[in-house]
Amino acid sequence: MYTGFYIRLVATAFFWSVAFFSVTSVVQVFPVYLAAFFRFLFASIFLSILTYFYGGWPSIRTSRERRDLLFLGVVGVLLYNLCFFLGIKLSDPVTGSLIVAANPAVTALVSSVWKKEHSSSSRWLGIALSFTGLLLVFSQGSWDVLMALEFRPGDLFIFGASICWAFYSVKGREVLNHQPVLGTTTVACIIGAVLLLIPGSLELAGLLPGFGGEEKYPSLVEMMDPLRFGIQWLHLLYLGFFASGVAFLFWYQGVRALGAPRASVFINLVPVFAMLLSIGMGKWPHIYQWLGAGIVLVGVYITSRSSMLASEQKGQQ
Repeated sequence: MYTGFYIRLVATAFFWSVAFFSVTSVVQVFPVYLAAFFRFLFASIFLSILTYFYGGWPSIRTSRERRDLLFLGVVGVLLYNLCFFLGIKLSDPVTGSLIVAANPAVTALVSSVWKKEHSSSSRWLGIALSFTGLLLVFSQGSWDVLMALEFRPGDLFIFGASICWAFYSVKGREVLNHQPVLGTTTVACIIGAVLLLIPGSLELAGLLPGFGGEEKYPSLVEMMDPLRFGIQWLHLLYLGFFASGVAFLFWYQGVRALGAPRASVFINLVPVFAMLLSIGMGKWPHIYQWLGAGIVLVGVYITSRSSMLASEQKGQQ
């Protein structure tokens, strides 16, 4: 009965894992934030078409509804991608996927602290294990790095993206109680894309410092050359249409059919796919990445399992 939704959630995890490598390719050549803008420009176009045919647009009648949509666009798209794209530029795809894999645990922590949600002891155990795995990844398996807190800036930016996603998810769960899923996601992407154009334009004009080196970015006219930058544009189209549009649609279909706690388990597949892709490209993950992945995934499983049980018990009452 749910086989189709399981397949879509697995596909979503795969799309998101490939996205780490696509972003890595793009930000080595294009301005970081302008690349993020183009991703969500393409995503906004695709999602707008989907919303027109399959969903409804959210209400903006009240000031609260407008504030909610603005919050989702600013936190879930603008701030998330400012951190994510810069983080991937300064880090690597496998490490990025391991940090993002802890999203369910980070979201559970934000829910407990921000919304004062009750958390069982098993949920706290899962959160603690996930953060232990993250510390192993941050420290690159070095006790000296951990004690000195000399973490790579890119890893911290990606973790900042995870925190933004957690706030987006918690607030989004509240907003989607009275707003359509697809239309709300589309409007958030449009708001985020418009706002991302500001730092992207400043970066292209040289008014923001370069990140990760003193490389000179190509001009906008040069970027349009398909012979020089065709691969990067294909990556951006993939990020917009598949990693954002199709993946978001599949994700929310899975959440609606299976529930958020059960669907979130599939996020565990993101680092698995990312590590397999890395191996396929001839680059084996480090030992600390394998160990960190194992600890993070166990923690996420315990966190998601406890949330699932709590949801089922609440439904039986």
